[in-house]
Amino acid sequence: MKVEEVVLPGVGRKYTVTVKSGDRIVIVVHHSGKRELQYFEAGEEDEPTVALDLTDEEARELGAILAGVLFHPEAVGDTRSKLGAKVIEWVKILPGSKLVGKRVGDLALPPGAHLLAVDRPGAPLIPHPGPDVVLEVGDTLVVAGSREAVEALKRSF
Repeated sequence: MKVEEVVLPGVGRKYTVTVKSGDRIVIVVHHSGKRELQYFEAGEEDEPTVALDLTDEEARELGAILAGVLFHPEAVGDTRSKLGAKVIEWVKILPGSKLVGKRVGDLALPPGAHLLAVDRPGAPLIPHPGPDVVLEVGDTLVVAGSREAVEALKRSF
């Protein structure tokens, strides 16, 4: 897969993702949060086969689905997905954890570790949680990054 990024002055950024088959997805992320997705079949240069506009919230939910936050197939393992030298891990907050009651903004994430989502039982998924989200017993944190950064983050918990 090949990803190209272009800054669009006054608009935002454009990402062109070309997959092995030659098909392309063009994603325009506007400063307003709006996303435009365009699908081009291999060999098509001018007009997309399909175009779709997404709100910021819809784009984040779609991203969470694609990242395997909501469901991760058994083929990728129990709690770990290999993305080259990167990993995604699901870390459950247990009773007595020093994370209980902490705000996401107060977490000291090591360089290279990223909090993708908080999965709270009985509540909607919280993709890309803001700094004011307070962590609770039973929450599952979806973290990603280099193996070293994610392991360092887990040790800090």
